[in-house]
Amino acid sequence: MRCEDVVPFEPSLENPYPDEDWSEITEFEYVTPLRLCRGMKAVQRRKGDDADYVVSEPYTVRFKLDGGQREITVPQGMLTDLSSVPAAARPLIGRVGPHLEASIVHDFLYIAWQDIKDRGARDEDREFADKLFRVGLETARVGRTRRFLIYNAVRWFGGGAFRGKDDRRYVKDQEDG
Repeated sequence: MRCEDVVPFEPSLENPYPDEDWSEITEFEYVTPLRLCRGMKAVQRRKGDDADYVVSEPYTVRFKLDGGQREITVPQGMLTDLSSVPAAARPLIGRVGPHLEASIVHDFLYIAWQDIKDRGARDEDREFADKLFRVGLETARVGRTRRFLIYNAVRWFGGGAFRGKDDRRYVKDQEDG
């Protein structure tokens, strides 16, 4: 992806959420590197808001859910503001750091329900996203105190972000039609 002349699109997604009851996420691993880009036009259009970055290649994580192997792939073209950290908290927890990769997966799980036919913002999907995020933070060796702060901030304040509809979720190169 060049990240220059991009247009919105809706990807075809497999359901990333478990449909069955579950209790434990283990053996989390980052399978592919996270690759992001930001086109110059995004910088030029910026008016005080966080500029959008784009996941420039599919990004995959693998884990076990109650012993069964699972994968989640964040689609190429997902828009992101990096780690969604309120400006007031950025001196403590930046938008980038060892938590970034887990944040991108978490952000995807916070928007993916909008792209699955007949799916709404379900509390059990949010709980899954948050707990997978916590395991991803642990795997990335985010320190215990920082992990506690990040995870609990998401649990306490992330409900509105999860339930909110987002019209701008994905982009692709204009040339790709």
